[in-house]
Amino acid sequence: MRLHYQRANPDTGGESFLLRFEGVCPDRIACLLVNSGRGVDIDELLDESRGEYLMGIVVNNAHPECYCTLGENARDDVPIYATHQTARIVATALTGPHARSVDQHETILDQLVVVDGWYQLADGVQMHPLPVGHAPGAAGFLFEIVDGKRYHTVFVADEYTVRQAGDYPGVLLDLDVEIDAMIVPDAVDQPVTPALTEACSVVCERADAGSTVLVTADEPTGLHIAALLGRLNTRFDGSRSITTMGRIATLWEELGYSAPAVTSHPEDRSTALRPGTITIASPTTPVQGLSSRLFEEVADDPDAVVVRLTHGEATPMSASQCMVQSLPWRNAPTRDTLTTVIDALAPVQVVLADRNTPATEHASPACDSFVWCVDDSLVYTLFDGARWVAPAEIDPDTEHQIRSRVSDRYEEPLVSEHGPTIPLPQRSDPDIAAEGIDTERIHKQLQAAQPQPEPSKQPAIAPPPTANDDASTGSSATDGGMTSVGASLAALREQLTTVESIIDGRTHRASVVDAGDDVCLFRVQNPPASFEHGQEVTLLVDVADGHELTQLQESQRMVTAQQQTETGQADSEEDINAETGSEPSDSTTEAT
Repeated sequence: MRLHYQRANPDTGGESFLLRFEGVCPDRIACLLVNSGRGVDIDELLDESRGEYLMGIVVNNAHPECYCTLGENARDDVPIYATHQTARIVATALTGPHARSVDQHETILDQLVVVDGWYQLADGVQMHPLPVGHAPGAAGFLFEIVDGKRYHTVFVADEYTVRQAGDYPGVLLDLDVEIDAMIVPDAVDQPVTPALTEACSVVCERADAGSTVLVTADEPTGLHIAALLGRLNTRFDGSRSITTMGRIATLWEELGYSAPAVTSHPEDRSTALRPGTITIASPTTPVQGLSSRLFEEVADDPDAVVVRLTHGEATPMSASQCMVQSLPWRNAPTRDTLTTVIDALAPVQVVLADRNTPATEHASPACDSFVWCVDDSLVYTLFDGARWVAPAEIDPDTEHQIRSRVSDRYEEPLVSEHGPTIPLPQRSDPDIAAEGIDTERIHKQLQAAQPQPEPSKQPAIAPPPTANDDASTGSSATDGGMTSVGASLAALREQLTTVESIIDGRTHRASVVDAGDDVCLFRVQNPPASFEHGQEVTLLVDVADGHELTQLQESQRMVTAQQQTETGQADSEEDINAETGSEPSDSTTEAT
């Protein structure tokens, strides 16, 4: 048996590769495509003249970049393998309202095969799904390859974490199986958990500030953040309303998620968008599908916020009045995670798919394994029929040291038949700490963002004077307080006078007329021509005889009055009827 590896789209995504199993089928080379991502063309990869054929397609997780070209590459009767959760998410994304634009929906759905244990791909080739964290329903696969009287094992994954993700456990570091080869993507440069923590914090902070928050994400990411926000809400005793909508809502129910603060609405309900609430919908870029419909509802609201959770560079959005914020959400392995997994599984050979990022060149991890860093689409032989192949740059002494620890499993019982029970990727108990989210940091940021209560504004009452003050001014503490109140009221009257002078520009003297039955009239002297019957005016009541008033009485005298005359009772004089809230008086007043 010979095993070959080729990257299928190193320049357009990098999550897809082709495994060639040579020697397991007579006169033919069985090929397995792992993920059908952007730019993958199976016709360009296969060499039918050499007897290469596609025996299946494996989908590691339900992020769209892992299955977006399935319709173009899924040939008739070629099975598409996935875990139950991934198959459910893909099927939901391709059906119903606002379905994703992937070709050959019916063909994909007909050829989906759920793998929930050991599954035979070809004679002598079996696989079993393994937990890898990363996202809800994501899985790696353990391959068992029988070669005569020997067998070999290969662990394959797209993205992975040792942390829990969306209630799904990470990579099993205590897997009781010897791993010969490990095929995974290279690590990312930046730590991931601070970005996930920041995204959760931003969403909560915007909602607490009263904004209408729309979170757009793909289906696995939407489930993931909904679960995290629900747990955070419970922990902080928050009152945020979190709503999953459309496909994310359907999957929330079907995959058994629940949280006290999270409700699900599979149908299109824009009424869920309200100030202070969080709504989660797909797809990530709101230019189509349900998230586009919801984006239209908030685009003209300057107080609304759209948070896009992206796995790569964000697509620019068209102009809108609402705030659009793109935040990274790529739950990928860091350098420490990669080293931890290699140390735990101790493979002889490690194949790293270079991420082709222009930031920095990744150095090979320091480990006791053959490490291949592949950044092109060439075909590499991993097993040559006799042993695992070492890269050319490995010096002979290091190669001998690595090979010396390899145990040749000759005529040993197969793992698939007599090995330990291997756990499946199944939801576990919610544990937000196991997700790597820094809840303490989120709590501090939310507290810091809370508006501070303004100090109560009391009337400027002068403090009680000291004995020296009494001697020097000859006034009492009470006099000082009344003087301060009077000054404040005088300032208020001056402001009101300024306002009315802007409106009318003049003051008019008027006499108070007690008309009985609690009706008080103001008879304006020399009324202006601008006064009309039934007109409403604003009065500033100023008692002219200098009567001393309390603060309450003074405020009651500043009211809005309506100039009205009963039909058929019009006088030649201008009568303005107003309710003053105080007893009528014969004193002369000023009115505008």
